Amino acid sequence: MNYRRATLAMSLLVAGLALVVWDLRKTNDKPTATAARSDYRLMDFKMFAFDVDGNPAFSLTAPLLERDPDGKALTIRKPVFVFPGADDKPWQAVSETAWVSDKARELQLREKVQITGPVSPRGLRTEFNTEALSIFPKEHRIHSNGWVTVQHGTSILKGYGLEANMKQRRVQLLSKVEAHYAPK
Repeated sequence: MNYRRATLAMSLLVAGLALVVWDLRKTNDKPTATAARSDYRLMDFKMFAFDVDGNPAFSLTAPLLERDPDGKALTIRKPVFVFPGADDKPWQAVSETAWVSDKARELQLREKVQITGPVSPRGLRTEFNTEALSIFPKEHRIHSNGWVTVQHGTSILKGYGLEANMKQRRVQLLSKVEAHYAPK
């Protein structure tokens, strides 16, 4: 009988320890709620950015801009960017969201990105459509690692990856390129 009592006592002790450990684990698993707040927010605004030489880099219109808590980058909802191009003919870029790096060296446009170029001497526009791309305003360069559709007049190019220069109006699709050309 001593053996049975010892086994029963040991079982109760193990069950009690298991309950204590389970209860401690449950209290430690609670996440701490630390929501990062932005330094400031701009709502329904228009802004003009200039490069270090005082020349226009881009203008921006959007319903919401928030500066990240570290105070260096910006997140923007539904931005409309306008960039200067050759002969002062602007390019326009729109997307659902955007991220702007410190000192606006890089702009990342995300979700339903559309960039529309100025009218060419022949009356045609160049239009880019993709899900994500980066713009480097100082270099007048556009880069994407995803699928991109470029339309110029009735010509349509599709490819994976993009390098473009807005000033020189030079576009390079990097791989898996398909072309459709329908002359008027």
